[in-house]
Amino acid sequence: MKLVFYGAGNMAQAIFKGIIDSKILNHNDIYLTNKSNENTLKSFAKELGVKYSYDDAFLLKDADYVFLGTKPHDFETVASRIKSHIQSDHRFISIMAGLSINYIREKLETNNPVARIMPNTNAQVGHSVTGISFSGNFDPHSKDEVTELISAFGSVIEVDEEYLHQVTAITGSGPAFLYHVFEQYVKAGTSLGLEKKQVEESIKNLIIGTSKMIERSDLSMEQLRKNITSKGGTTQAGLNELDRHDIESIFKACLDAAVHRSIALSKSEDE
Repeated sequence: MKLVFYGAGNMAQAIFKGIIDSKILNHNDIYLTNKSNENTLKSFAKELGVKYSYDDAFLLKDADYVFLGTKPHDFETVASRIKSHIQSDHRFISIMAGLSINYIREKLETNNPVARIMPNTNAQVGHSVTGISFSGNFDPHSKDEVTELISAFGSVIEVDEEYLHQVTAITGSGPAFLYHVFEQYVKAGTSLGLEKKQVEESIKNLIIGTSKMIERSDLSMEQLRKNITSKGGTTQAGLNELDRHDIESIFKACLDAAVHRSIALSKSEDE
């Protein structure tokens, strides 16, 4: 199986490194290209054994899957360059935010199968939650192949394309929202008189430990929370204060804003 990556940024790196680490494919099956930074490609070739080129005909010849990881505003230029080299059995996987399947096909001037994936930065540690949508002509075998490739760097959730906006908000932007919450937790902890370094280290380990509890337990997060909440105790006192500030509505507003922005960006790119 031959994979070609147009764009070798952080997210593309997480994907092809995850695929190599999982040993699903040999490094010789992965080909890279980017806009102009050949030193980056040379570095990956030396470190990982992948191949690279700026020759589109060479890259696309006999390719099975073509990952489109350029910046969205660069895609039209890439599409105009590669469309004459597209073969009937090419399948495209887009990691470009905001560009619809129809838009991608239009610019490539092809009806070939196209999938859109929305990973998050946790792909860099093999724990992305990746939303994926397929065009209607993606055959079941190819879907399974793509799902296996994406599973190399985390878990996969398949949704209709219209729901990728919600996936973007919940999991794509999710790490940033959680980092922000942790930031505020550090600030609040430091205000209690402890040294910032102590608080940061304690909360880092608190987050890691809590994540492992969630991972290893069959209980819901609600039940895990209840298990450490004694009536009238310190935990209940803190939770009561969170409820007083309606934390549920705060997170709902946060996600709604991200969804609306994703929709707006998608419309602006399609225009």
